[in-house]
Amino acid sequence: MQAGREAQGIVMPGDAKQQLVEEIAARLTGIRDPQSDRIAVHQAMPRETVYRGPYTKAAPDLLVGYNHGYRVSWDAAVGKTGPEVFSDNRKAWSGDHCIHPDLVPGVLFASIPLAADKPARIVDMAPTTLELLGVDKPDYMDGRSLL
Repeated sequence: MQAGREAQGIVMPGDAKQQLVEEIAARLTGIRDPQSDRIAVHQAMPRETVYRGPYTKAAPDLLVGYNHGYRVSWDAAVGKTGPEVFSDNRKAWSGDHCIHPDLVPGVLFASIPLAADKPARIVDMAPTTLELLGVDKPDYMDGRSLL
């Protein structure tokens, strides 16, 4: 997409690119599978709404959080496109990270007391681990220690 970054990129970095990313995110969010009329994309998000800190620019421009039962195609995962926007998956599918995090509840077991004032989130695991190891959390790191 971006000129000078992708081999066939045509969008110049800056405001035009950011506007395009936001437009694509808005159009993808809530898109429906025409066969089932189910929402396929729970939410598409520009990277700046998901990440912060010194490594944000290393993230994809856009993150797509799929609904249950949907994911990127096998071809799209390697940079190809298929003839259809929606197609049935006919291969074994296990353990990827395409579902929007709001739709994936988790369970945390611990043998030590943890803070119970707010629900634990996956981003809290690294700060908690760092505190257990006696290492200060970097300012740019998301999450909080659960200790």
